[in-house]
Amino acid sequence: MKLSTRGRYAVTALFDLACFSDGQPITAADISKRQKISLTYLEQLLSKLKKHGIIKTVRGPHGGYLLVKKPSQVSIGQIIEAVEGPIALASCVKATAKCSKSSCCGTKGLWQELSAKVSKLFHETTLADLCRRAK
Repeated sequence: MKLSTRGRYAVTALFDLACFSDGQPITAADISKRQKISLTYLEQLLSKLKKHGIIKTVRGPHGGYLLVKKPSQVSIGQIIEAVEGPIALASCVKATAKCSKSSCCGTKGLWQELSAKVSKLFHETTLADLCRRAK
């Protein structure tokens, strides 16, 4: 499994918010500089995360982005699903998937089990966990 840059950058951006905000809004430009993410691309990700209610914007001269919840209440799984959709190692394990090989496939169970374990790890790991690991 390889996470796309969309998922990795979204987690990285919110890691930045969790670790550096101290309750104050952070601008996309500051996150972009610190994390070396294109500002245009970052703003697209932040827009998706805002639509999913994970972050909010604060307007004004000292405005920027803030987490809606505490870092300990935001899982990596929530972030990835907001920008990528359901976590699945193979397209055939998604709930909406229709596979032409389903009648003869002996590996679908393996992909489902692995996907469930990866999803569980992502949902059990929070931004606060990542901040603690970084210290």
